[in-house]
Amino acid sequence: MGIGHPALAGETWPVIAVRVRRAGRSPLAASWRPAQHAVLEDVLLPGTWPELDGLAAIATGLSRARVFVRDLGGADPDRRLVLCLRGAPGAVRVEGPAASVAEVLAARARAAALRTAAMHREAGRAEEAKVWRARARQILKDGRAARRGRSVRAASAGLPTLGRRP
Repeated sequence: MGIGHPALAGETWPVIAVRVRRAGRSPLAASWRPAQHAVLEDVLLPGTWPELDGLAAIATGLSRARVFVRDLGGADPDRRLVLCLRGAPGAVRVEGPAASVAEVLAARARAAALRTAAMHREAGRAEEAKVWRARARQILKDGRAARRGRSVRAASAGLPTLGRRP
């Protein structure tokens, strides 16, 4: 897939709505909820597995990490933003609870994993495609567990359960 984000190569990529306030080109503040002087923008999901996995964990209740937005870093004039997990240079924390967008965030993270699997399949890399499909399936399973009210974290108190629920 390369080092850059798939959107920089012209690929279609999942987005999620975030309210962003800018100072010139850079984001100044971001929020999941309505915020003063913020404009609703479509923000790209990241293109790497560690960040997608982190976002899926946040969306399914397996993690309480914070979500940030940063400039995508392309030379294009449309000022696209991308979600990230830690404060990269110029990143701004998305304020507010992610619970209001949790299901959408999990679905978009799964869509990004499936899109990556399709890109690998089209490039003839069947093993990589299989790995990415398995990752998408895990996001789906974690989301179902969260909707049942029994996330893996809550059921096991953070301890390994070897596939069994207490």
